[in-house]
Amino acid sequence: INEVHKPITQQQGYFIEGKYDQFNRNKPLSAFVQALKKLIDQLLSESDEQLSRWRQKILEALGENSQVLLEVIPELVQVIGSQPAAPELSGAAAQNRFNRLFQKFIAVIATSDHPLVVFLDDLQWADTASLRLIQQLMEDTRHLLLLGAYRDNEVSPVHPLMRVVEALKDNNTVVSTITLSPLTLEQVNQIVADTLH
Repeated sequence: INEVHKPITQQQGYFIEGKYDQFNRNKPLSAFVQALKKLIDQLLSESDEQLSRWRQKILEALGENSQVLLEVIPELVQVIGSQPAAPELSGAAAQNRFNRLFQKFIAVIATSDHPLVVFLDDLQWADTASLRLIQQLMEDTRHLLLLGAYRDNEVSPVHPLMRVVEALKDNNTVVSTITLSPLTLEQVNQIVADTLH
C-alpha cells in the first residue's frame, strides 16, 4: 500500500489512511475520522495562501451545514474556523445529510490537480455507516482511489462488506480484488538472500 504513496505525492495528491478496530466497532466512521485527521494535518502544512483557498472551497461546498462535519472531525476547525450550528435532523435524514456533506468535502479535496487516495484497513470490522459511505463515495466521487484491506477468512459472502462490494460491481463501479496468499519457501529464501546480500 505504501508504494502508492510516492506517485500520489509526486502528482501533488494526498494519501491518507485509517484502520478499523474490532474493539471499537460501535464507533461509527472511526477509520474515516483517523484518515481525515491526517488529511487535515497535510492541509495545515501548506502555505497560508493555499490554506485560504482550501478554506474558501470547503465553505462554499458545505454551506450552512459545515458544523455537521466539525462535530465528527473537530480538527477541521483549524482549516475552516468555527461555524454556526446546523439545523437539527434525526435518523436517516441526519445520516443522509452527513454522507452528502462528506461526499462534497471529499469532492473539494479530490480533484485532477490533487487526487486523493484513502486506504482503509481491516474492513471486516467496518461499521454500517462506514460501509454506506464507502458505497456512496465510490459511486459518485471522481479523482478518488479507495483502497481497502480485509481478512478474507473473516468475511463470508453474506458479510455486509461483501454486499457493498457486490452492489458496487452491479452499479458498474470498477472494483479490483487482489488476494494475497502466503509466501512460498522460494520467496522467503529470496527475501533473506536480498537482505543478507
